Amino acid sequence: HSIKRIFSKHLYKFKVNIAFMDIQLQKKSVLLMIFLTIITYGIYIPVWFLNRKNVFNNLNSKEKINKGPIIFVLVLFIISAIILIPSILFMGTEIGAMIDGADSIINLVGGITMLVMAFKVRRIMNEHYKTNLSAAATFFFSFYYLQYKINIFLENK
Repeated sequence: HSIKRIFSKHLYKFKVNIAFMDIQLQKKSVLLMIFLTIITYGIYIPVWFLNRKNVFNNLNSKEKINKGPIIFVLVLFIISAIILIPSILFMGTEIGAMIDGADSIINLVGGITMLVMAFKVRRIMNEHYKTNLSAAATFFFSFYYLQYKINIFLENK
């Protein structure tokens, strides 16, 4: 009786994990992602990674994603969106130039961090799906390319 209970408990956890993975790893229009990135002033990028972090960490790979860098970039991009208003108000002034310079640094740091995260997800997907996703496409198209490949993997499921 206790063996059956232990087995049932593990089977339930397995089913929950599979269900959770199916809910999170979904097809998404890459064009919609581009639109969301533009209208959220880039905030959608770390949100995409955060929403899929657990799914990627549940894939069969030694590589795992830490949410710390994603949260860091989310905060940076929110700051960048907030300082857009003073940047516009002080456009053409010395203060405006300083704000733009700070914004450029914020976006550079955030962009590099998200690129590193994209390559980490690429390694996870390569290991789990036993494939070799393009490093060049990951570099140039980042999470858009990863979602495009996720869409293909889900279509071929």
